[in-house]
Amino acid sequence: MAALLNFHVPKSAGMEQIARLTYESAKRKKCMAGDGQICSSTVLEETFYITSKKNTFYRVKLTEKGLSLQKESNGSTKTETIALNDIIGCRCMCSKKRSADSCACRPGASKIQLRVVESTENFLPYDEYDTSAYLYIYAYILKKARVKGARRRERTTITLRFRSFDKYEDNLREASRWRLAIKCLVARMPVPKMLMSPTHGNLESLLNACPGEQKKLLVLLNPKSGPGRGRETFQRRIHPILSEAERHYDIHITKYPNYAREFVRTKDIYQWCGILAVGGDGILFEVINGIFERPDWEKAVKELPLGVIPCGSGNGLAKSIAHAKQEPYDPNPMLISALSVVKSKKTPIDLIRIETRSQIMFSFLSVGWGFLADIDIESERLRVIGGQRFTVWSVARLIGLRTYKGKVSYLPCEKLPLSESNESLYEQDHIDDGKISHSRSYGDELDRILRYGSVRESRSYHDALDSNSNGAESGSNDFDDEDEVITESLSLETEKQSRHRLDSFYSATSRKSTYFSAGAMSSYHSVNESDGIGQCAENTDNRIIYGPPGKTPALTAQLPSTWIQIKGNFVMVHAAYQTHLAQDCFFAPRARLADGVIWLLIVRAGITRANLLQFLLGLSSGTHLTCSGVEMIPVQAFRIEPEVNGPIGHLTVDGEEVDYGPLQAEVFPSLATVMTP
Repeated sequence: MAALLNFHVPKSAGMEQIARLTYESAKRKKCMAGDGQICSSTVLEETFYITSKKNTFYRVKLTEKGLSLQKESNGSTKTETIALNDIIGCRCMCSKKRSADSCACRPGASKIQLRVVESTENFLPYDEYDTSAYLYIYAYILKKARVKGARRRERTTITLRFRSFDKYEDNLREASRWRLAIKCLVARMPVPKMLMSPTHGNLESLLNACPGEQKKLLVLLNPKSGPGRGRETFQRRIHPILSEAERHYDIHITKYPNYAREFVRTKDIYQWCGILAVGGDGILFEVINGIFERPDWEKAVKELPLGVIPCGSGNGLAKSIAHAKQEPYDPNPMLISALSVVKSKKTPIDLIRIETRSQIMFSFLSVGWGFLADIDIESERLRVIGGQRFTVWSVARLIGLRTYKGKVSYLPCEKLPLSESNESLYEQDHIDDGKISHSRSYGDELDRILRYGSVRESRSYHDALDSNSNGAESGSNDFDDEDEVITESLSLETEKQSRHRLDSFYSATSRKSTYFSAGAMSSYHSVNESDGIGQCAENTDNRIIYGPPGKTPALTAQLPSTWIQIKGNFVMVHAAYQTHLAQDCFFAPRARLADGVIWLLIVRAGITRANLLQFLLGLSSGTHLTCSGVEMIPVQAFRIEPEVNGPIGHLTVDGEEVDYGPLQAEVFPSLATVMTP
């Protein structure tokens, strides 16, 4: 449902009153409340009416903290606010002019053919019977689910219809002022006072003044990650959100292993504003190591933040980012990861320099030897079933338990960083003077896809019209539900006796405009294109790796006495630097994105299968660390030396298998930057 609000002024108003945009930013000084707290000033304010409910109207205010909706009905008042942090974008639209060939009255014309809306930035022809300008505001609200303690983000579309003037350009000018102010506030930029003034009539300057990222995103997509639906997932789940936020991109589909690594290493990546890896943890591993194979790696890691869309089986980093920012990841991982991209927030992240006998690489997630590494690699044959492959193979390895002989050395942390507060980062900036109910628009293919992601279905504007025409009285119980102000069938419009009332609300339900309007600015590169990258990029042994030099002794050198050594038989040795190894694997609860710590878990031979089963069952909640025989040690560096004559197992780095043999790792705090919500 898209809540539809309409710009309204009294019919007796003159030109000064018609503009009636209350711009109080001229009074930019803060007002002091009685308790000494600072109030946010109002940037724009307007009253919108609803004709389907008598004596009901909304006072809509745009402040420096969000969009306030004050509903007044029969003397009762209720206010809700959409926090600025929850708004990802807004767009101006108009009803497109229909040609004779697409006349709605011609035989065979269907409703769906009328749902045409186009972006108005370039003055597209409009329907002469509807001079309204529509402002669509897209937000994703943090909501509490019915289950106690559970939260989710839900999509809300607020539509403001400006129709006070007889000319479309005049209505567009008013809508564009709101759009400019919202975009400036979302981007944390000053709102231009001169352009907000009702006396400023230059529409072109309003349209061109909106802030936005000039460069596109580079999207590298692995079509075979996880169950193999990466392309479909991106187009139907991620592109719509990028479109709403007007984040344009160039997408390249990977063609073979290490394609992304070669692309990042050889291309002019500074033409993009960031790199978005769509797939599992493997494609991000390729991107990171491609960056460190560039002589200008320092500039690359500084200027290009990394984003990840979880389409793989593990998706450990995506979950770790959401966990660090207290975002409800599990109900809808795609949504939270997409919001990380469009909100343009950046957070430093630790990287680990890995050295083996044949190569040097950089890791962002984990190093494994033994039990969990065996499960990760050997379950590849079950990739088609997705993340469940780990569960199935865990049972197999538990039955056929293996141990490995070798030596583990580590440099313990001298001092652990202070734990971050458990207080939600979102709550610090959240406006808690109200909760806005969530809604979804009609005919939205994306919403149907997200239905299983805890997003509720709702009625459309047209459904509401149909129900009202059948005798259902809308608005009889406006305040029965204390948790909702905007109902599922809210529709507001200006009462204009001199104008023919044409049902132009199809514009609010356009799938094309809402979800694909930014597509023309983005480019899609198919797998058949020749982009100059070599067709054989799998051999990584002879690559030149740049990046910061190691501070620890070389892999072949003797370790100093400050290192602690453990010899014997091991069931597993696993090092992690993020909280989660997979969406449901809460491996290192005390880890942070950039704490400068490697969390080294050691399970020695002799642990019972019962304790090991308890360990596996506790991985989802973090209680595995309480199991007997399990040690978690915070370290700065470590070395694994498997016995040459012992059983041959698997060594993994970020889920990718490396040569079985000596391996050394060292942490580099805050070396890279990731996109976060």
